[in-house]
Amino acid sequence: MTNEELLNASSRVALAGFLHDIGKFAERAKLPIDQKEIDINQQMYCPQRENNGRKFYTHKHAAYTGMAVDILEKHAPDLVGENVYPFGSWKKRGETDNSLINAAAAHHKPDTFLQWIIATADRVASGFDRETFEGYNSAEDKNHYQTRQFTLFENIHRQDKIADYRYALKPLSPASIFPIKAQGYEVKDNEKAQAEYLTLWEQFKTGLQNIPKSHREQLPLWLDHFDSCWQTYTHCIPSATAFDVIPDVSLYDHSKAVAALAVGLWRYHEERKDDTKKATVQMRERLDWDEPKLLLIQGDFFGIQNFIFAQGGDSTKKAAKLLRGRSFYVSLIAECAALKVLEALNLPSTSQIINAAGKFLIVAPNTSATIEVVEKVQQQFNDWFLEYSYGQSGLGLAWEVASCNDFVSSKDKSGFKNLMTRLHQKLERSKYSHFDLCGVNAAPAVFHNYLKSFNSDWGVCQVNDKAPATSKNKLSELAQDQINIGTWLVKQNRLIISHDLISGLDSLTIPVFDFYIQFTGSEEYSGKFGHQAQK
Repeated sequence: MTNEELLNASSRVALAGFLHDIGKFAERAKLPIDQKEIDINQQMYCPQRENNGRKFYTHKHAAYTGMAVDILEKHAPDLVGENVYPFGSWKKRGETDNSLINAAAAHHKPDTFLQWIIATADRVASGFDRETFEGYNSAEDKNHYQTRQFTLFENIHRQDKIADYRYALKPLSPASIFPIKAQGYEVKDNEKAQAEYLTLWEQFKTGLQNIPKSHREQLPLWLDHFDSCWQTYTHCIPSATAFDVIPDVSLYDHSKAVAALAVGLWRYHEERKDDTKKATVQMRERLDWDEPKLLLIQGDFFGIQNFIFAQGGDSTKKAAKLLRGRSFYVSLIAECAALKVLEALNLPSTSQIINAAGKFLIVAPNTSATIEVVEKVQQQFNDWFLEYSYGQSGLGLAWEVASCNDFVSSKDKSGFKNLMTRLHQKLERSKYSHFDLCGVNAAPAVFHNYLKSFNSDWGVCQVNDKAPATSKNKLSELAQDQINIGTWLVKQNRLIISHDLISGLDSLTIPVFDFYIQFTGSEEYSGKFGHQAQK
């Protein structure tokens, strides 16, 4: 399998993870679907229970997942055609059980290997232990139409656990990030509550339709669009409303975690060429929940203060542009570093859980090949920072193996907290050895030809006294790029990160980890870059 084929296959698994609970969105919107179709999908995807002789289906959102994916399929890349590995083709006899739609919808009634991959990722992301999850899998929701998402912050210092605020069921925007009073907003009327969901659903469909066709032809790029669109319209939807769960986790956050975990679990078995029948039994019986299948990779930008506030003979020159450019450059480096790791591992962008404040977290399969690749990428980061920051700053990578049980929390066990503590400890060690100067293939402790790099006419960079000026404006290449960023950020609307330079755009001189950074105007002015997207 080529790198491109592996990335595409991983992207399909990620999408199945993202879509597994789309039925919650669709069911709460009360989409106008024929009852016969609903009944068929309930039989296929919903667990059946019996109480006092009465049989009934639970988790009806799973049935709506199957129907919702079918509705949205025409706005997505080909998900049902001939080449949809690792899933089976919906159009081929004998392969439908392994289709992407079935893998997404059958997470409460899994049977096949791929269905159990999504179901296991769902359970791990929820952090349930077995007893709790069995209750979760058989519980009926409270009024999930009317319940709106609680805020995370309100109960930090409160003991009564009574939440007064909710997030409005509106697309993500600078206005909607602020919670509002529940009283007067959280209606006690199912029809009004469903109508609010339906409005949001129609906006979500429009968002998908607006993804350029040329981008739709590249599944990993389209998946990145889908991630943004999904976040915009599901950041405010409570993921869980059943039994006593506090509905303060969004559908987006839960499904994002499921997507990343599903890819990590699938790639672990795929790369090891495991027997899928045996793996299915182990997942079903939870015999493998202590097996370290996952690798959490964290990156951290060290020396941010040195990078942002590097001094020079004339550090006040263009101070506002320089500070703005350097601050943005920190985010840019973290973003490009994460992209470099993802690209080297052939993982989709959705395997990155978070990227903020110079740090990022990626979920990967725990294989020897993964660790070997990450070590090579770390060396590339070291080389870049030694060349352009002279060791004053750097970006370190740390990784920690994880089993499914490492994510489980209970009254007696803080699984995920302990896992992250171990990862942070490794990151601290990486911080003090991130150039590996005592390693076997260590970089020289003294920069060769450093003094010769200075031009006698241009001298030292005016805003960074460690770097040589490289032009008559007496600025180093990095300083000039940072000032240019500070200028372009307020003039241009769009940023392109690419392996190819596009003519006619404002471009940084120095590639960041082999990525070219370019700024451009509005989409109408600059076009949709369909040619680059297709590549």
